[in-house]
Amino acid sequence: MPDRLLRPGLRHNLGGMKRIAFSRPRLPALPLEGGCRCGAVRYAVNARLMAVNACHCDDCERLPGGPFALYLHVAKGGLETLGEPRGRFIRTGDSGHAIPPERCAQRGNRIWHLPEVAPDLVILCDGTLDESRRASPALHMSTEYSAADAVAADTLVVGSFQMTRPALWARFSEIYPASTEGEPA
Repeated sequence: MPDRLLRPGLRHNLGGMKRIAFSRPRLPALPLEGGCRCGAVRYAVNARLMAVNACHCDDCERLPGGPFALYLHVAKGGLETLGEPRGRFIRTGDSGHAIPPERCAQRGNRIWHLPEVAPDLVILCDGTLDESRRASPALHMSTEYSAADAVAADTLVVGSFQMTRPALWARFSEIYPASTEGEPA
């Protein structure tokens, strides 16, 4: 794992966060279903999650109106979508890459991102799940912007966008091994 990924127990910038003992919930059973607020766009996740992360950057605080946003990484082939075309805008992330969040064309809520640098990946907004907030992040990023909060002791924490998705996916698999699918971690 790259040195720039900060492992539990090491000293690093947690922003206003502290580490706590935490019993992780089990991964939710598939399929995961969700959609936009008005129901014009619906989706089903039929593949194992690749990762869950929380982002504390300015956009991810302001867009949902909270201290961070929670995202689920899903292989594009594992997502089935139904509904009207989605509105799209392009923004530049802290990484310098273009991030095209897709929104409901009717009411405008953000549903997922289709990162241009990872064309086989969909990053779902956790709040669009019918049963949201059931997965626990394996990584908190952009913590230099974070409010006072707490993270699980086994969670990766990085100050700015300085990690790779494969490293995040590997850490998620360590926390939630495939052999324990549906079992408490």
